[in-house]
Amino acid sequence: MYKKTAGLLAAAISAAALTVGAPAANATEDFPPYGCDVSRYSLLFGEGVSMTCFSLAAPSQTYRVVAHCASGSSYWYTVGHWVPLGFGPSTAECHGALLMNAYVAGYHVDDF
Repeated sequence: MYKKTAGLLAAAISAAALTVGAPAANATEDFPPYGCDVSRYSLLFGEGVSMTCFSLAAPSQTYRVVAHCASGSSYWYTVGHWVPLGFGPSTAECHGALLMNAYVAGYHVDDF
């Protein structure tokens, strides 16, 4: 009886430790460039990133966001539409499959 209780207690403690430690391990520290605002949003089986820029370091007139997508052991890039500086957001979405959700592992800006 004591062995079962000790085993269940150990399992509960390890599950709690994994739950608490997961967000810190999965957190990414990527920041938008100066003059841009970024928001992430959820999709069905995926995630997306939306970026609005009002000024960029290089003298450019258009920009787009490029999402670094990951799902399991797969890694790929998804690009958003070209948007004039100061107008609507450029969005890139990572779509996964039924059993493998995709997420945005990072992003960067292409300017033109």
